[in-house]
Amino acid sequence: MSVKDGAQRKWAALKERLGPADADPAEANLESAGPELCIRLLQMPSVVNYSGLRKRLESSDGDWMVQFLEQSGLDLLLEALARLSGRGVARISDALLQLTCISCVRAVMNSQPGIQYILSNQAYVRQLSQALDTSNVMVKKQVFELLAALCIYSPEGHTLALDALDHYKTVCSQQYRFSVIMNELGDSDNVPYVVTLLSVVNAIILGPEDLRTRTQLRSEFVGLQLLDMLTRLR
Repeated sequence: MSVKDGAQRKWAALKERLGPADADPAEANLESAGPELCIRLLQMPSVVNYSGLRKRLESSDGDWMVQFLEQSGLDLLLEALARLSGRGVARISDALLQLTCISCVRAVMNSQPGIQYILSNQAYVRQLSQALDTSNVMVKKQVFELLAALCIYSPEGHTLALDALDHYKTVCSQQYRFSVIMNELGDSDNVPYVVTLLSVVNAIILGPEDLRTRTQLRSEFVGLQLLDMLTRLR
C-alpha cells in the first residue's frame, strides 16, 4: 500500500469517527460562497454565520478548503473560540456561539486538507485544547472528541494531542497533563460526555504502537485514580 493510499484510508476512518456536526435550522445560505466571502463573515461572529459556514465547509472540495486555510480561516475560528471561551457561558447566546464555532473547526478537521493542515502546526492543537477552559459541556465534548480522533489518526496526531494537554496543564495551572480529563470524569453525570471522556482515555493509551509507551500512559491514568473512577462509574 502506497503512502498516499495509507493517508486516504486514515482520513476516511477519521471522517467516519467524527461524522457531521448537528445541523442548525438557522443558518446563512453559503452553498456557493467562495472562501473569501466566508472569511469576511468570520469577522462578524453569529450563530447564523457559523452554522452556514459549517455547512459550506462540510460540502467543500479539497481546493476550496485549501484556499480557506491559506487565507487564515482556521486561525480566525480558533481565535474566536478562544475569545468565546474566555467569556464563560453566562449568556445562552455565547454558549450557542461557542458550539457553532467548534462545529466549524470540526468540519475543517473532517477534511483531508484540514487534518493535514492542523497536523502541520503545533499551535493549532494547543489553541483547540484551550477551549476546554469553559463550563459549556457540549463544547468540551467536541474538543475531547477531536483530540481523541487526532490520537488515533497518526503518531503525529497523538504527539500533538499530548502536547496540547501538557500546554493546557501549564496555562490553566493544573497538576498533571491528564488532570483535565480525570477532573471532568469525576464531576460529570452526563452519560454521553462520560463516554466521550473514556474514549479519550482509550485513544491516548492505545494510540502508540509501542507497548512500553502504552504501559507508561496507562500508569499515568492509574496514578490519577482511573481504576477507582471506573469502579464508581459501573
